[in-house]
Amino acid sequence: MFKVITSIPVLTLPAYVALDNVGALLTFPIDANTKSIVLKRLTVIDAAVQDEAYLLHLFTASPSAGARTDADPYVPVAADLALKVASFSILAADYLDSASDSIAIYELDTAIVLTSDDLFGVLECIATPDYVAVDDLTIKLLVEIR
Repeated sequence: MFKVITSIPVLTLPAYVALDNVGALLTFPIDANTKSIVLKRLTVIDAAVQDEAYLLHLFTASPSAGARTDADPYVPVAADLALKVASFSILAADYLDSASDSIAIYELDTAIVLTSDDLFGVLECIATPDYVAVDDLTIKLLVEIR
Protein backbone atom coordinates (compact mmCIF):
# COMPACT_ATOMS: atom_id res chain seq x y z
CA MET A 1 0.00 0.00 0.00
CA PHE A 2 1.23 3.48 -0.86
CA LYS A 3 0.52 6.69 1.03
CA VAL A 4 1.38 10.37 0.47
CA ILE A 5 2.29 12.11 3.71
CA THR A 6 2.46 15.91 3.79
CA SER A 7 4.09 18.30 6.23
CA ILE A 8 3.90 22.08 5.90
CA PRO A 9 6.57 23.83 7.95
CA VAL A 10 5.44 27.01 9.73
CA LEU A 11 8.06 29.47 8.52
CA THR A 12 9.62 32.38 10.37
CA LEU A 13 9.46 35.64 8.45
CA PRO A 14 11.31 37.30 6.87
CA ALA A 15 14.69 35.51 6.68
CA TYR A 16 16.76 32.57 7.85
CA VAL A 17 20.52 32.34 8.25
CA ALA A 18 22.45 29.61 6.44
CA LEU A 19 22.33 26.24 8.28
CA ASP A 20 19.20 27.18 10.26
CA ASN A 21 16.32 24.82 10.90
CA VAL A 22 13.41 25.89 8.71
CA GLY A 23 9.94 25.58 10.23
CA ALA A 24 10.87 23.57 13.34
CA LEU A 25 9.94 19.90 13.68
CA LEU A 26 8.14 18.26 10.76
CA THR A 27 5.83 15.36 11.58
CA PHE A 28 4.91 12.78 8.95
CA PRO A 29 2.12 10.57 10.37
CA ILE A 30 2.40 6.91 9.39
CA ASP A 31 -0.34 4.33 9.98
CA ALA A 32 -0.47 2.84 13.48
CA ASN A 33 1.24 -0.53 13.86
CA THR A 34 3.35 -0.05 10.73
CA LYS A 35 6.79 -1.52 11.35
CA SER A 36 8.60 -0.42 8.20
CA ILE A 37 8.23 1.80 5.16
CA VAL A 38 10.08 2.47 1.95
CA LEU A 39 10.43 6.12 0.93
CA LYS A 40 9.64 6.20 -2.77
CA ARG A 41 9.48 9.93 -3.54
CA LEU A 42 10.35 13.26 -1.91
CA THR A 43 8.58 16.36 -3.23
CA VAL A 44 9.30 19.95 -2.21
CA ILE A 45 6.83 22.63 -3.31
CA ASP A 46 8.00 26.23 -2.96
CA ALA A 47 5.12 28.71 -3.35
CA ALA A 48 7.57 31.64 -3.22
CA VAL A 49 9.63 30.30 -6.17
CA GLN A 50 12.88 30.78 -4.24
CA ASP A 51 14.42 27.45 -5.32
CA GLU A 52 16.44 27.18 -2.11
CA ALA A 53 18.81 24.32 -1.31
CA TYR A 54 18.03 22.30 1.82
CA LEU A 55 18.95 19.17 3.70
CA LEU A 56 16.00 17.11 4.91
CA HIS A 57 16.94 15.00 7.95
CA LEU A 58 14.55 12.20 8.95
CA PHE A 59 14.30 10.62 12.41
CA THR A 60 12.37 7.74 14.00
CA ALA A 61 11.58 9.90 17.06
CA SER A 62 11.54 13.61 17.82
CA PRO A 63 15.09 14.99 18.06
CA SER A 64 16.25 17.35 20.83
CA ALA A 65 15.50 21.09 20.79
CA GLY A 66 18.92 21.94 19.34
CA ALA A 67 18.17 19.86 16.30
CA ARG A 68 14.63 21.10 15.69
CA THR A 69 14.08 24.70 16.89
CA ASP A 70 12.90 26.98 14.09
CA ALA A 71 15.37 29.66 12.94
CA ASP A 72 18.17 28.23 15.11
CA PRO A 73 21.21 26.40 13.75
CA TYR A 74 20.80 22.67 13.19
CA VAL A 75 22.83 21.29 16.14
CA PRO A 76 22.05 17.61 16.74
CA VAL A 77 23.48 15.78 19.75
CA ALA A 78 24.66 12.17 19.76
CA ALA A 79 21.22 10.91 20.82
CA ASP A 80 19.66 12.69 17.81
CA LEU A 81 22.11 11.08 15.43
CA ALA A 82 21.15 7.66 16.80
CA LEU A 83 17.53 8.42 15.78
CA LYS A 84 18.44 9.63 12.28
CA VAL A 85 17.45 7.24 9.50
CA ALA A 86 18.11 9.35 6.40
CA SER A 87 19.21 12.72 5.05
CA PHE A 88 18.47 14.04 1.58
CA SER A 89 19.97 16.98 -0.33
CA ILE A 90 17.49 19.23 -2.09
CA LEU A 91 19.44 21.17 -4.70
CA ALA A 92 18.54 24.61 -6.04
CA ALA A 93 19.16 23.43 -9.60
CA ASP A 94 16.58 20.63 -9.26
CA TYR A 95 13.52 22.88 -9.00
CA LEU A 96 11.19 23.34 -11.95
CA ASP A 97 9.57 26.77 -11.91
CA SER A 98 6.13 27.92 -12.99
CA ALA A 99 4.53 31.33 -12.67
CA SER A 100 2.99 30.37 -9.33
CA ASP A 101 5.46 28.01 -7.64
CA SER A 102 8.44 25.71 -8.04
CA ILE A 103 8.80 22.01 -7.38
CA ALA A 104 11.66 19.58 -6.82
CA ILE A 105 10.95 15.84 -7.06
CA TYR A 106 13.31 13.03 -6.08
CA GLU A 107 12.69 9.34 -6.75
CA LEU A 108 13.92 7.27 -3.80
CA ASP A 109 14.12 3.69 -2.62
CA THR A 110 15.02 4.04 1.05
CA ALA A 111 13.84 1.43 3.57
CA ILE A 112 13.18 2.63 7.13
CA VAL A 113 12.31 0.60 10.21
CA LEU A 114 9.91 2.58 12.39
CA THR A 115 9.88 2.81 16.18
CA SER A 116 6.71 4.93 16.45
CA ASP A 117 3.61 5.82 14.43
CA ASP A 118 5.32 8.91 12.99
CA LEU A 119 8.40 9.84 11.03
CA PHE A 120 9.98 13.15 12.05
CA GLY A 121 11.93 15.60 9.94
CA VAL A 122 14.07 18.70 10.18
CA LEU A 123 14.62 20.93 7.17
CA GLU A 124 18.01 22.68 7.23
CA CYS A 125 18.61 25.59 4.86
CA ILE A 126 21.91 25.91 3.02
CA ALA A 127 21.58 29.59 2.10
CA THR A 128 19.33 32.39 3.39
CA PRO A 129 15.70 31.94 2.31
CA ASP A 130 13.37 34.85 3.02
CA TYR A 131 9.78 33.73 2.66
CA VAL A 132 6.81 36.08 2.58
CA ALA A 133 4.17 33.65 3.88
CA VAL A 134 4.40 31.20 6.78
CA ASP A 135 3.13 28.36 4.55
CA ASP A 136 5.32 28.88 1.44
CA LEU A 137 6.87 25.39 1.67
CA THR A 138 5.27 21.96 1.46
CA ILE A 139 7.16 18.69 1.94
CA LYS A 140 5.55 15.48 0.66
CA LEU A 141 6.74 11.90 1.06
CA LEU A 142 5.37 9.00 -0.95
CA VAL A 143 5.85 5.92 1.20
CA GLU A 144 5.22 2.25 0.66
CA ILE A 145 3.75 0.76 3.84
CA ARG A 146 5.13 -2.67 4.66
